[in-house]
Amino acid sequence: MSVNIETHWHPTTKLNAIGNELDFSRIDPLPSGVERDQIEEYCYTVEQLYGAYIETIRNKTILSQREAQTWVLRNLVHEGADRLTFDAVGLYIWAIGRETSGDPLSRTIIAEYHDHAVSKIDDATATMMHAGAPPYPDDVLDDPVALWVDATARRRIANRRLTDESYSDVLERLLDETAHTISLEELVKTYQNQFNSLATVAVQTVRPAWDREIPLSVHINSEDETSVDEPNDITTSQLIPEVVSTADMLSFSNQVLPFSVESRPATTGTDSMLVVYADGVHHESVSIADGIVRLTRAIDAADETLQTVSDRAQASGVCALGVRNEPVGNGVHLVLIAPSSLAVHPGDEPGGFIPPERLSVADRTLSVERVTNVTPTLYHEEYRPDTTLIWVANKTSMAESCVESHLDGPSSIPETNSAQRELFPTSVLQTG
Repeated sequence: MSVNIETHWHPTTKLNAIGNELDFSRIDPLPSGVERDQIEEYCYTVEQLYGAYIETIRNKTILSQREAQTWVLRNLVHEGADRLTFDAVGLYIWAIGRETSGDPLSRTIIAEYHDHAVSKIDDATATMMHAGAPPYPDDVLDDPVALWVDATARRRIANRRLTDESYSDVLERLLDETAHTISLEELVKTYQNQFNSLATVAVQTVRPAWDREIPLSVHINSEDETSVDEPNDITTSQLIPEVVSTADMLSFSNQVLPFSVESRPATTGTDSMLVVYADGVHHESVSIADGIVRLTRAIDAADETLQTVSDRAQASGVCALGVRNEPVGNGVHLVLIAPSSLAVHPGDEPGGFIPPERLSVADRTLSVERVTNVTPTLYHEEYRPDTTLIWVANKTSMAESCVESHLDGPSSIPETNSAQRELFPTSVLQTG
């Protein structure tokens, strides 16, 4: 096995490329054409970036040397560098700590060091969070994290607290007050008032990270459509009302997110979009209230853990979830195995299943780059050889077609990080 390394790559990129081609079934696991001195050179360059901080953590915390190395190299990323994979971290520890004697540490060993480090850090964080006066963060927050501020900043925040507000509530309220926010309902009404007829407002869910910055597509009808078709007569910015163009954030339900707007003619298709308002002429009518429900449901489903997505799949009637053994782009090709009657959609239907945009797996987040919906029969005919099942529904709640197809895979999501990682092909995990 060989590896091509470009001279202009960052040392972390080079280590990831080499780590990806390690083969521990061979006497020499290194890929052909790669010298040990070469790896050592890359690793010592990386040490210049991270070495001092690793030593600080080693000296001032309860983490061991290898736990500190693994945690820092896996979780901290310098600007211009790549996040090191477990295989690359194994190369680093091998080169820095063992002077390239023996073999590099395998990803399994590195994963164990990382799990130990995370466990110690979690224990320390929990101790610190529960050292103050109650209520404890766990009692009032969904996902508490430690936040360090200067004592003067803490006093200023405390002075701005309202009755029954947590510090988190105060910060969110103050941040929201500094931003110019427009509600989705107000945005729709503004367009309706300014133009003769607003046809459609939709979210471009095919855009990367669309759920973090909402990309709206506004389709203008009637006489205004001519203006949109003739950009020489009027610019796109002129088709965006001032109250919309000057807004920083879009609010709906309990969400406040940044957004962008593009104006298009009413005849623009919406097949790849999530429609949140439609007048019923060029698209089936969607009220703004229903649109807000659609968007909220889609946002909630975008970023999920393995457990939550399997719970939703079970409730929706999905037979099984799988991933193709090779990644697509920089992420996962998710395979949904379900009866043909099950609707798989971005959020525009009340039932069915909404695929996630990202999956949190153990210590990493995998981007879902492609989703394929297949029946159990088609899965066995075309997809089974190159697909790994990561979850299979409980047979007692399966559709008949699923039971008859004899899908074989885990029926529950394991709790430990190492067990969750074992569900996925290595090449797919390395994209996270």
